[in-house]
Amino acid sequence: MASNDDLRDVVRQIYHARVQGDLDGLMSFLDDGCMFRVAGNQHLSPLTDPVVGAEALRATMQYLIDNWDMRGIDFVSIHIDGDVALVHRAGRMRFGATEYDAEIMDKMTFENGKLKECVEFIDTLQAAALLDMIKLPARG
Repeated sequence: MASNDDLRDVVRQIYHARVQGDLDGLMSFLDDGCMFRVAGNQHLSPLTDPVVGAEALRATMQYLIDNWDMRGIDFVSIHIDGDVALVHRAGRMRFGATEYDAEIMDKMTFENGKLKECVEFIDTLQAAALLDMIKLPARG
């Protein structure tokens, strides 16, 4: 098990690679059997479907890098408990031409120094609307 400071540094490096669009750098932190998912129910599939394994993760991470600009997102806090990091981030995010306020919480579990599982908690209603999975009523 890495020290809290070491794991906090790895977490920061993972997000830095993601924001910079460094797919190979990002993938270097992931276990070959890593699982990534957005928390939510089956009605928001494929948004909430688990993504497992290096090939599927590479494709998903490339899609996220290409389509979801997170340069305006900053760390609020990083809490470490053993091999688990809880990461709270907030700021301005962009999907295509749409820029909006976002708040994200990730639960990252590490094993043997590599990311084994990441569960991301986002505003799934907002994401589903941006992905044209649902239509939100106009504000009145």
